[in-house]
Amino acid sequence: MVARRLSKCWVACVALVVCALVALGAEAQTLTFADSNVERRALLNGDTDGDGRISKLEADSLKSLNLTQYRTDMFVVKTYDDLALFPNLEKLWLGESSLESVDLSKNWNLQFVAIQSDNLKTVVLAVGCAPKLNYPMHSGEIIVKRVLNPDAPGAMFFSY
Repeated sequence: MVARRLSKCWVACVALVVCALVALGAEAQTLTFADSNVERRALLNGDTDGDGRISKLEADSLKSLNLTQYRTDMFVVKTYDDLALFPNLEKLWLGESSLESVDLSKNWNLQFVAIQSDNLKTVVLAVGCAPKLNYPMHSGEIIVKRVLNPDAPGAMFFSY
């Protein structure tokens, strides 16, 4: 009888520990953003579970991100560092910003990048990533730098 009670208590304790670990694991998967405007824009299309946060799984599945301004939604992006959180982006729109460069070397699946900021002068891409760059309103040239991203699929085939 005592052994049976201890066994039930043990099972309950194990179940409680497993639930706690699952909850902590889910919380640990929530991403932290350096720029609240990038997070806010990612939430528009990327918050698939509706919890008001972007998880690692949601960030990995996000295919397009629009950081352009509209008359009803004015904002300024202070850093592009958060773009590294979205490795599978295929389409990206960069709006007005005072930033002069953007590092997209972690976004190796990019197929299209629209640049609407006259301040942006340098785009860093992973070797092997060749998106269509669109910057019709830009008054100068865009410098494209290439860096090796060891995490990119097929990166072992590229070298300098």
